[in-house]
Amino acid sequence: MYLFTVIIPHYNSVLSLGRLLSSIPIDRSIQLIVIDDKSTEDLTEVKNQVLSRDGLFLHNTTNVKGAGTCRNLGLAQAKGKWLVFADADDYFLDGAFDILRRHADSEVDIVHFIPTSIDERTGRTSTRHTWCEKLVRRYLMEPTEENELMLRYRYMVPWSKMFRNQMVRDNGISFDEVMAANDIMFSARCGYYARTVDAFSEKIYCVTKSEGTLTTRHDEEVYWIRAVVHKDKYNFLAERINLKKYGYVVPMGIRILSNAARQGYNLKYIIKIYRYFRQEKVALINFASICYSFRHMIKERGI
Repeated sequence: MYLFTVIIPHYNSVLSLGRLLSSIPIDRSIQLIVIDDKSTEDLTEVKNQVLSRDGLFLHNTTNVKGAGTCRNLGLAQAKGKWLVFADADDYFLDGAFDILRRHADSEVDIVHFIPTSIDERTGRTSTRHTWCEKLVRRYLMEPTEENELMLRYRYMVPWSKMFRNQMVRDNGISFDEVMAANDIMFSARCGYYARTVDAFSEKIYCVTKSEGTLTTRHDEEVYWIRAVVHKDKYNFLAERINLKKYGYVVPMGIRILSNAARQGYNLKYIIKIYRYFRQEKVALINFASICYSFRHMIKERGI
């Protein structure tokens, strides 16, 4: 049995994928799965790189494109005790798998680590990791119920964590097969079904920032998917936990609207999202979330 299964969706980024593969040790305890999402680039070199390590190089032959579909194809083949996810344009830090191995005997279902990030254009540290770092550090400083729930429900990316494969399988957890935000509900479901979680200050993963990715692209269809996923997460949590008591675990709907304005979407489009949230009874303002952020801002600034 493998100790780790590393699942990597890929689309037209063979140079970055090569860098990522080079950051993963050649080790019999690591099952490597790359799933290509109908790339148009020549895949020969990276495919051979994966196959030479006895890894799986799969092709998305379904009618549904996207990283969520690819990740689900990888999940279906995963045999490791722990699931580790990576994006093709990111990479693991030196010694990352030594760190993962030190925590492989943990009894918890999700182990969180501190990520870092880099701006590919400037080579400087980016801000893409800062929210996840804050959540981990807050939990390590004060492992309260509040900070644990924030880890479970607000650390919404799958990277820089390891998930117990059995927990994911037992609860039938999968990624949404949509073009954006496919990992939000996967993380929320894992957070809900995990019996216990933990976090450590070690850094294992670097996420990159570059132009033209789904996180930076101006696209109304993609942004609408993000709004729908926000609604889905809100409903998922509202049906399972007491939002009057634990409301801080749900991001505010107003942030979706304000981000749309900041990214230059027109007023008509923003009003469309607003009406959708009102129709679906998604709260726009979350005072518990505001209070949580305000309290921790005061603590972290030493006010």
